[in-house]
Amino acid sequence: MKRIGRNDPCPCGSGRKYKHCCQRQQQAQPAAHAGEASIPQSLQIAIEHHQAGRLPLAQAIYRRILQVDPDQPDALYLLGMIAKQEGNLETAVELLGRTLRIKPDHAGAHGSLGNVLQAQGRLHEAAHSYRKALASKPDSLEAHTNLGNVLQAQGRLDEAAHSYRKALAILPDSAAVLSNLGNVLHAQGRFDEAAACYRKALSLKPDSAEVHSNLGVSLQAEGKLDAALGSYRKALSINPDYAAAHFNLGRALQESGEIDAAIESYRRALSIMPDHALIHSNLGAALQAQGRLEDAVASYRKAIDIDPSLVAARNGMVSALSVLVPLWHVPMMNDATRNDAYYSALKAAVTPDTRVLEIGTGSGLLSMMAARLGAREVTTCEAQPLIAATARDVIADNGLDDRIKVVSKVSNDLTLGVDLAEAADVLVSEILSSELLGEMVLASIEDARRRLLKPGGRVIPAAGSIMIALFGGDDIGSNVVVEDVCGFNLRRFNSIVQAKQGIKRNDLNIEMLSDDIEAFRFDFENDPFTPAEARTLRIPVKSAGRCYGIIQWIRLQMDRESVFENHPCVRARASGWEHLAYIFPSPVELGANQVAVVSAVHNRGFPWFSLEGVE
Repeated sequence: MKRIGRNDPCPCGSGRKYKHCCQRQQQAQPAAHAGEASIPQSLQIAIEHHQAGRLPLAQAIYRRILQVDPDQPDALYLLGMIAKQEGNLETAVELLGRTLRIKPDHAGAHGSLGNVLQAQGRLHEAAHSYRKALASKPDSLEAHTNLGNVLQAQGRLDEAAHSYRKALAILPDSAAVLSNLGNVLHAQGRFDEAAACYRKALSLKPDSAEVHSNLGVSLQAEGKLDAALGSYRKALSINPDYAAAHFNLGRALQESGEIDAAIESYRRALSIMPDHALIHSNLGAALQAQGRLEDAVASYRKAIDIDPSLVAARNGMVSALSVLVPLWHVPMMNDATRNDAYYSALKAAVTPDTRVLEIGTGSGLLSMMAARLGAREVTTCEAQPLIAATARDVIADNGLDDRIKVVSKVSNDLTLGVDLAEAADVLVSEILSSELLGEMVLASIEDARRRLLKPGGRVIPAAGSIMIALFGGDDIGSNVVVEDVCGFNLRRFNSIVQAKQGIKRNDLNIEMLSDDIEAFRFDFENDPFTPAEARTLRIPVKSAGRCYGIIQWIRLQMDRESVFENHPCVRARASGWEHLAYIFPSPVELGANQVAVVSAVHNRGFPWFSLEGVE
């Protein structure tokens, strides 16, 4: 065996001779030969440094030993362990691999290599190393446990459970292994067995916040909500800064309907783990449950920024935005015919002295039209804060933010001298729904005309009409009613289908069985107030056929010159306004020259049409 002489440089790297340095520390370990230190003695010195945390000294001795004996397996192994401790994982893999080439049955090296490979995410190779360790040392608690951990991470739950049970056969009272087995059983949906494992682990280690929290998760999955809440609170009494327990407590509180408390728990968890995507997502869901949709969207966005693949956050965002920003906004913006009609009306009304007020900013499109046409001042209001903020960005993107003021208010809350410098010359709005009245357009325009528009000011559109006609056609009929299917009578199902339906497809052949009828007309520019109204319409049948109901659309008198109409027989590439079908309880066979008697009513907010009879 090669030895280090007394006069050789000390392997600890101090620069002194061995006899004046580490040899003096070996009082209890005589050298094999007088005046020399053996490699085992040097290893012992290095190990003492290693165990005391003096890694550079230990590392220097291991390297000195390898200079003397490059294939010394213990020095290679322990040097690899230092590399692992210091986070030099590739170096650790190389050194542990060299160890195993020299000593293939080194169980410790196999296990340590498995740990390094697991840390690198190389799970398949890690499992192979742990199995090699077990082949050399079948009763290794650590190797069985680590193999179980890797198998669990791979989703091989049955095998993981088997490994944990092997470990428990060696040490039945291992709280850590019992907890790991509980995690596997929970992942398998065996919640009662998981809870039993957690309880046994807690009997051995009652102060484990993690196990108390995990027990709560299994209890909650079993529907034992009160018991779960108790477990989460116990975990937090042990460790008040345990983010997972705060998160799990929030989940249980949310499930129990205690939304305020759930939000508080989620926020507490995020104060500890601010970059946890799932907590942000759950906070978004809780805020959404309270109707705080803008805050919910902000939480979902944070979750998605952290983890773009988090489906719960993606779906939550879609759900919240579907309320805040209905999908009709985009096709409405892309409706070229509508845009041309508004632009023509604005062009006729706007001069360099014109002050324009827009109700319903949306994307800011109409305000930007007015600004581009040279309006002196443009103010636009938007009730939805998220849309208002986005519109400001859109307007800035187009370099018009110095000419357009976006106010995040409903028009009824606007104040002259505060939100507007003075009354407007032109009032333009796009708060018209598919049934014309659905966004409280009458009340908004009447209020704005009275308070915010100069006498004689222009209103765009100046007037609007609700248009209707009798309709039929097999294409549309099969989309709005059901009758006989596969030889079965399904008509009764129509009684629970909505009697008013939006026609979302523009590829359906609609047969107009009557002329177009102006059911109601509203003069936005001149009438100070429009009351609710009910009337009976007698509609001559122009074409015989099976009538499914009344189809409704809108006509806008933009100004004295231009008209916009989304007629059902004209297919638009994009439109934010749907055609609405008011479905009869049962289809009616109409003959030419008959007259349909229709009840037409509106309550200033919505219209309704129904068939009273046929003459």
